[in-house]
Amino acid sequence: MLFTSTADPQNGSGDSTQSGSDTGQSGSGSDNTQAGSSGPQDTFTHPEQLPSLSLFGDAISHTGLTINTTAGTLAQYVSGTGAPGYWDNISTYGAGIALSQFRPGLVWVVAYNGGVNITTGFGPYNFDQLNQSANARATWNFAKRWQMRLKESYLYSDDPFAPYFSYLSQPTPNNPNPVTYYPQAVIEQNNAEIDLTYQLSAHDVVNFSGTEGFIRYERGGYSALYNSYSYAGAAFYQHEFSARVAAGGGYQLQALDFGHGESRAGTNVFEGFVSYVFNSHVNASVWIGPELTNTKDVVPVFCYQLGCFYEIQHSSAWSVAEGGTFHWKITPSDVVNIQGSRGVSNVGGILGAAYIYVLTGTWGRPLTHQWNLAAGVTYNDSKSISEIVGKQELHSITGTVGVSRKLFNSDAWAFNAYYAFITQNQNYFGYPADISTQGFGMAIRYSWNHGLGR
Repeated sequence: MLFTSTADPQNGSGDSTQSGSDTGQSGSGSDNTQAGSSGPQDTFTHPEQLPSLSLFGDAISHTGLTINTTAGTLAQYVSGTGAPGYWDNISTYGAGIALSQFRPGLVWVVAYNGGVNITTGFGPYNFDQLNQSANARATWNFAKRWQMRLKESYLYSDDPFAPYFSYLSQPTPNNPNPVTYYPQAVIEQNNAEIDLTYQLSAHDVVNFSGTEGFIRYERGGYSALYNSYSYAGAAFYQHEFSARVAAGGGYQLQALDFGHGESRAGTNVFEGFVSYVFNSHVNASVWIGPELTNTKDVVPVFCYQLGCFYEIQHSSAWSVAEGGTFHWKITPSDVVNIQGSRGVSNVGGILGAAYIYVLTGTWGRPLTHQWNLAAGVTYNDSKSISEIVGKQELHSITGTVGVSRKLFNSDAWAFNAYYAFITQNQNYFGYPADISTQGFGMAIRYSWNHGLGR
């Protein structure tokens, strides 16, 4: 599905998003099932792309331990409207541990990475910051036709590229939930997912899922309004018509909370989807359906020395949610993924609930026997529907390109170097109209793996 080589050049973010698990991917370090998103997830593409429900029947019980350490540096240039640009440097030192176990019917992985980011620059921009991430996932075949998947990921970092690296390595276009970028802000985010699949027959599958997540911004006195919380649940049915075609439909409910009740939104999506396998190298899927969005906003009417008068405003609107995916395996190690979507979701907290148009592309391939290349770019166009912030907009382009290779002819040692950028054009009150940062980074990583038992 998604190519794993995208993670290597992204580790230069101080490896704060590395799970340290056997996948070696950044971000969630989990499988590619996008549970709870409002569209056809990997669960609803062709069944040959999914693990069989009897996958672990012949597995041998095994426990593995992974310990890693990373040292990296990032030189970035930050600029914005109304403020002079400046250079600073983030030096990152960290270590992590992961434990995994494989048993008949059950696989689980838990991992933690922690370290420190040392930022040096001009004026007040000199400080140290803890960075840490934790990841857990499990797949459990608890009955003949039932399979459960659990995923949890947590990130705390002031590296501006860390959330975007995580997003690009595991794009979820049907529930993009992009992160708004603030210079020198600490970002804390968490996502939890549960996915339950029941195989009705050889050609029919029912899936139930739920998600929970939050995004918080620290340092800089940002309002609690920018902190956001989201919850979602979904149920879908899929039928395989042939070896090439699968289709189905379902329902998804999403609840968004901004500033602990200052602005809330709920979405209801009914959709149909179809996936098609062109050949062993190319497959695609599309989905579309009506979406009902209800909002509740506590809006200040006017304020004076003793306080403010507020008005509670409600609104309701229908729209169309849609999206699609395209996967092209040019060669076994040369892969292109393109995913796009349009729907109501959370724009990192700043705009409240918003219509989000997202297009993501990733590509990876080996350059030589030792060097690998990976690149990714995301375009985001968001328009607020929340009355608490008015009709505001945010546009952003985020991208990264990097190379990686093994060191000393050993799988334990890895080096990566990358270039990354974030450009945001903002149209909302009280903040710069344009914010951007770009940087060059590199990192060296050592990973020790050992089996504890059989």
